[in-house]
Amino acid sequence: MARPDRDALEERIRVLRRALAAMPEDATSWYGLGRALLELERGEEASQAFRRALAVRPDYSAAHRELGRARLAAGDRAGAAEALQRGLTVAERRGDLQTAREIRVFLRRLDRKEQRAGTPASRLPDVEAASMPEARALYKQAFQHFVNDRLEDAIAGYRRALELDPQLAIAWNGLAMALAQQGDLDGALEAARRLVELEPDDPLGHTSLSIFYQRKGMIAEAEEERALAMQLQFKQEPGDST
Repeated sequence: MARPDRDALEERIRVLRRALAAMPEDATSWYGLGRALLELERGEEASQAFRRALAVRPDYSAAHRELGRARLAAGDRAGAAEALQRGLTVAERRGDLQTAREIRVFLRRLDRKEQRAGTPASRLPDVEAASMPEARALYKQAFQHFVNDRLEDAIAGYRRALELDPQLAIAWNGLAMALAQQGDLDGALEAARRLVELEPDDPLGHTSLSIFYQRKGMIAEAEEERALAMQLQFKQEPGDST
């Protein structure tokens, strides 16, 4: 990871820790902290953050999924499998279909990894890392389709990118925008929720959710997401010392 990226993640961690010192019951911030720690390959610390999120919200299916990834990054295959299985149960019960699909993918990869004796467990499977450049290339193609008003091609491209890399947040954002422009607000909401799961401290996803909720007439939900977006934007303003 390039040094500027690491510095940005470390700064995000500092901001989230300050926020959590004031609001320790904020499951979304614990989730965001865990995500940042996981990107820095600090699996044990990430696991602790995801567990704190789940202590507040036991039905947080995305946090179960990320706890499984964190345990795998920490070399704990058994713990990873347990967390993923629990997350799959929660996701299916809640109807979080996309999260359930992703958990099944991780479980299959973990099962294949278990079958290869002596395979290091310190990282996610190499096949996942290898898929990332291709996923980004597909995202760029989909974006070009989107700006040229070829919505069907854009949506198909975003979905192909996300099949390769379900953690590609910009593709979830692109998919949400394309589906909304096509008139599929339910699909746009699902994609925007996934974006918020991946980047809970980014105002963009909450702003998108607010817009989509408003279009569906869900005013209370729209106002809540708008308030979250404004709060996050305020935290990120230069000179913030909270």
